[in-house]
This record gives sequence, structure tokens and C-alpha cells, in this order.
Amino acid sequence: MLGIYEHEKQVVIKLIDTNKGRIVITSDIWTASNQKKGYMSIITHYIDDNWTLQNIILRYNFFNL
Repeated sequence: MLGIYEHEKQVVIKLIDTNKGRIVITSDIWTASNQKKGYMSIITHYIDDNWTLQNIILRYNFFNL
């Protein structure tokens, strides 16, 4: 698993470094009240060379409320 993570991390870093346009980073936090848990995600959005909107989840985490 760690090997896959490191590989995918390098792929994302290369995509961000070689992107010719702008990159937007957004975050979202939401709760599941019936489970008493909170969730947070950090996502990057960009338009690739084919004018297709791309989204990559950079970080996802959950916590107990």
C-alpha cells in the first residue's frame, strides 16, 4: 500500500508541476449526525490540455464528534 501511495503521490505532483493553467484547491467539511462523525476533504481542480475538468482528492479524513 505504501508503494502505491508513493507512486500516486509522485503522479499528482508531476501533474500539478506540468499544468499550464491554474489550479484551485478547495476544502469541504460535513457531518453524519446519525453516526456522530465528521468528514473533511481537500481537493484540487484544474482543466487539462484537452479542456476537461479534472479533480484530485489530496486529503480525506474523518473524526469523531
